[in-house]
Amino acid sequence: MQETNIYNSSSFFETEEGEIDARFTDFSDLPCQRPWLCLKRVKRFGQWWIVKGVNPQFEPRDKAQALLDREFERCMTLWHPSIVRIIAQQEVPTMQGRCIIEEWVDGISFDKFLATEPSLQVRQDIASQLVEAVRYYVSKGVTHGNLKPSNVLVTHNGAHVKLIDFEPDASSVQSDIAALGKLLRMLNLPGKFNKLIKRCEKGKYSSAEKLQQDFSVAKKKKRWRWLLPALAAAVAVAAVVATFSWGSNQRQADEKKLPAGYVVDSIAPAGTSQVYSIVSNADIYWLPFDSITPGNISETIAVDLGLSVKWSKMNMGADHPSVNFVGSYYAWGDTTDLRKWGGIDKYWPESKPMPKQSISGTSIDFAHLRWGGKWRIPTLDEWQELIDRCDWKYRNAGDGAAGYVVTGPNGNSIFLPFAGLSVDGINMLNVGRYGYYWTATPAGNGKRMAHHVLLEEGRILADQTETLDCFMSIRPIIDK
Repeated sequence: MQETNIYNSSSFFETEEGEIDARFTDFSDLPCQRPWLCLKRVKRFGQWWIVKGVNPQFEPRDKAQALLDREFERCMTLWHPSIVRIIAQQEVPTMQGRCIIEEWVDGISFDKFLATEPSLQVRQDIASQLVEAVRYYVSKGVTHGNLKPSNVLVTHNGAHVKLIDFEPDASSVQSDIAALGKLLRMLNLPGKFNKLIKRCEKGKYSSAEKLQQDFSVAKKKKRWRWLLPALAAAVAVAAVVATFSWGSNQRQADEKKLPAGYVVDSIAPAGTSQVYSIVSNADIYWLPFDSITPGNISETIAVDLGLSVKWSKMNMGADHPSVNFVGSYYAWGDTTDLRKWGGIDKYWPESKPMPKQSISGTSIDFAHLRWGGKWRIPTLDEWQELIDRCDWKYRNAGDGAAGYVVTGPNGNSIFLPFAGLSVDGINMLNVGRYGYYWTATPAGNGKRMAHHVLLEEGRILADQTETLDCFMSIRPIIDK
């Protein structure tokens, strides 16, 4: 597999206005709580960044630089959607010493966000992101040390969490979890989370992994009370959206009328299961969400990449071959309609043994069942072949979905969008930031888990496992 070089300084950047300036410009001071730091927002390559440098007024300056260096060393390895991304450490004109360059977050602090009175669903999503972020960085051997509302940002677009300002000197995991408990308390979550929050605040958790497991259990309790209204709301919105289209001519969004050349953007309006399509950055149409594609699907949409099997041009649920549609989301091994209700115990109870081999092409292969013919879910080995033998190029040019263009040895290509995933079969998470694709291969540990492929900008992993009731994309294949 060819490595994706995201930060290639030799690349030529160009827009309609001309070449993008590689220099640091438009410096502006930002408030900073640490006396030894100098914080600025700067522009480079046409984008905004945050630069952390040593405060020139602070003494001893060597101590300040050492603290900054330790922060870089601790946090450079963290790559998570809910943690601010550190890009590099380098000298910056007008700044003192080696500076940290990190992404600029267009958002507001945690407490200011809560003042906007977000919905219960949004607050629960925020809680999930916080718990997962803490679990992630603890698993990397890192602690935050200063987890408080001012160090938790929530983006304006999509209400995504971003943790900032990790302390350079380590603290205890229990301290971080206790601080997390206070944040969860501020979210005013339902009573089913009270026991967990109290345990956090009292330092009863020594493991962030155990905390996340308990949070997942609490989240599923009496789920039907909030799932039914959410489903009704989503259906109502979908009915309205399916009736109208947006664009210069306001035409109805009917996939049968869509000409070839459409590209679907992988951004979903909050609370709905929709995507929108763009043609030449002009006409915009809403496409109705379809969780089940009526089959049989023609095998002519299979692309020969020069591998052992052919790969579909589109994900399951994308019922128009000319559209790079992100598709729908499916639980592993579920051939019922219960997947919309997250009923893993109903379709795969603990008493039901897990298969020891791949389910590809079997009676519980959903791709084979719904698309018919020779279609099936690819195995882990077949995904690995796609990764190892193809050229992967990240694409997010602003005119379509973020994802990878995958080109085979023979020059033919397919596109794998970052469709995100769903935890309830209705609402989508991490759309445009991650791609989650099921394989047909069980985890092999006897538990209700299976392998999936994780895609993000600059990283492609095929060794991931997840519980069966997590709703992910499926990209079908056929044998040659």
